[in-house]
Amino acid sequence: MIEDINSAGLPPGLLRLMDNENPLGPSPLALEAIEKYMQAINRYEWFEADGNGGLQNLHPVNMLIQALAKSDGIPLCDPFAPEAPHPYFISSGVDQILKLLAVAYLTPGDRELIEAEPGYGEISEKARQINDGGIPTRLVRVPLTKDHDHDLDAILQAITPKTALVTITNPNNPTGTLLPYEALEQFIDAIPEHVVVIIDEAYHHFVRDPNYRSAMSLATSRDNVVVVRTFAKVYGIRGVLLGYAITSQAIKKKMLVYNHARASPLAIMAGIAALDDHEHVRRSKQVVIDAKERMYTAFNEMGLAYIPSHTNFVMVHVERDSQAVIQ
Repeated sequence: MIEDINSAGLPPGLLRLMDNENPLGPSPLALEAIEKYMQAINRYEWFEADGNGGLQNLHPVNMLIQALAKSDGIPLCDPFAPEAPHPYFISSGVDQILKLLAVAYLTPGDRELIEAEPGYGEISEKARQINDGGIPTRLVRVPLTKDHDHDLDAILQAITPKTALVTITNPNNPTGTLLPYEALEQFIDAIPEHVVVIIDEAYHHFVRDPNYRSAMSLATSRDNVVVVRTFAKVYGIRGVLLGYAITSQAIKKKMLVYNHARASPLAIMAGIAALDDHEHVRRSKQVVIDAKERMYTAFNEMGLAYIPSHTNFVMVHVERDSQAVIQ
């Protein structure tokens, strides 16, 4: 049976469930920020009254870095000082960061990328494009374990002197499984230093495991680790295109050479506001908790196998051609 359903805060229309969008819509505080600053989109620099009758340059990127550091609990030098190092790299979405890393590390040619299968696949697609464009690039997809986790031992064995990048989505997309911090740390300590490990934490907000630890400390203490995060999921502002990476100065320097996907000031101001919208985050997480409980109950009643998820989606075996279900 097919029936119409409603999504809170969103206009009528078709939704692609595989995009894992926030059913509550965008952060209300982000929307307020967009409305407040949208009249300034014709400006190269953004100014605001300083409270003393003058104007101050907002420096949106630096403001976002300060807000992220506070939210992430990362000690920060003064980001307004050009010489002050910090681990943040701001861009127009996580996908752009993944593509940027692929270009930076694979285009020298005769390089390899390793990703799990199934996995998110965005960076793997970019590797294929690089190879199809005439730059020899080898893509290695390593099957998950029988428990649908990343097979870190198999990934380690697949690394060669030509391996440039290993990408791990944690929690994984599309299985929703979670790697413990200790396993990631041991894996990173075991790989050669020339291999850059990308850890995509797009769904970290939805993890309820009390033992969960972000890999941010690995990114700030190692020279070959990148953690990427998005504003598209729990904050619900996919359309403004905003994401960020936490990594070493060496990797940032290499990324900056190829960076053509800078985030717009409007997106950045929306992101800053979204970070303060704790009520929207709370409601968004609770909606996912409630929905997954209903889904698990329904799947159990229908006898359908599924993978308990640490994300805002659930992988289920529908026992038929999945394309028919999608259509």
